Amino acid sequence: MYTFTENTDPLFAQDCINNSIPYLRLTDTAGYALDLMAEYKVDQLAVVDNGVLAGMASEQQLLDLDDNITLEEMRPALLANKVLEGTHVFDVVRKQSEFATDYLPVVTAAGEYLGLITTQKIVAQFSSHSALAGSGGIIVLEMEARDYSLAEIAKIVESNNALILHSMISTAAHSQQLQVSLKINKNDLKDIQLSFERYQYTVLAVLHQSEYEWQLKERYDSLMRYLEV
Repeated sequence: MYTFTENTDPLFAQDCINNSIPYLRLTDTAGYALDLMAEYKVDQLAVVDNGVLAGMASEQQLLDLDDNITLEEMRPALLANKVLEGTHVFDVVRKQSEFATDYLPVVTAAGEYLGLITTQKIVAQFSSHSALAGSGGIIVLEMEARDYSLAEIAKIVESNNALILHSMISTAAHSQQLQVSLKINKNDLKDIQLSFERYQYTVLAVLHQSEYEWQLKERYDSLMRYLEV
């Protein structure tokens, strides 16, 4: 699994809405819905009735229907996937895995539709969040789970007049090895790397910001694959 820790404001479901993706109405036809999905390159769209989420229509469902059938006629078959506003992004990712989808509608407690979350938007939010967007370098450590201590790691970083801005912990399935990725507020991490090695930590990589953003997307994709196992 992957764990994200950050000292900035948390991300919630409503922060990850992709406002460029439209929704469908119950009066729309299956053919129109398929055309809209093709236009926006998605395989699911929200269906909204008077501002309230009626459900999610999937491309797989629609392909089996006559193009002239309205979404009202298939309303009982609409998917119930959704998350409430105020849901933390960690739980959003869990729900994506649970429903095996890259798309989740966000609703209020009264069921009012707020917008659609996409995987791409979540990744963009993570990578643009303040600690990630700031300048600095990345160092990736590997260790046994029993040896992990964030307090000790932070002490080593701080002894080199630096601060940890962001940390991410990953563990492979059926493995006790942890990979700890640290975003640090310094670009030159040579002294910090030497300090970790002096304390017998395994340093897997030292990265610049652009390399880390790419790895963040890779790790997110790995997270989704792992949760699907």
